[in-house]
Amino acid sequence: MLRALAKAHDALTRWSFVLSTILLGVIFVEYCGEVVLRYIFNAPTSWGLEVISYAQCASVFLVMPLLTKTGGHVAITIIIEKLPWRFAGIVSWFLYLISAVICLMVAWFGFDENLREYLQDVQLMKVHPIPQWWISTFITYGFLMSAIHYLRHLDIHNFSKKFGATSTIG
Repeated sequence: MLRALAKAHDALTRWSFVLSTILLGVIFVEYCGEVVLRYIFNAPTSWGLEVISYAQCASVFLVMPLLTKTGGHVAITIIIEKLPWRFAGIVSWFLYLISAVICLMVAWFGFDENLREYLQDVQLMKVHPIPQWWISTFITYGFLMSAIHYLRHLDIHNFSKKFGATSTIG
């Protein structure tokens, strides 16, 4: 069952990356189109910059789980690299645990805020108002998915194989 959930999580991570890439293309096309419309035709859109800013937020938090899964996130590894390999593995395990807890906390706070925005019908006050939870939900999603990847890095059986640690867990 856990294997099936892990496969589903990986598939969702891949599709999030695809959507993030598409949104990056939307940002590029809209930005170029906005420049042409504004400076050549003197007719900028009223919604172009809003689309760009919303797409940036969504794109960043949609790609976050893949970066966490592959280790592409920002990491200062000099201390880990200088430690003996067995001790480095233990320290890395605890860092993954702390990272998972922090991401879960941020996701929980984000969910609480998303719910408040939804229930109170909070709008982003731009030229074209939209419900704020439409955008802030991506933040919650990114942190929750990343937390799950950090938790998956804690797999005790792979840890013991990789770092030679002994475990009393089955």
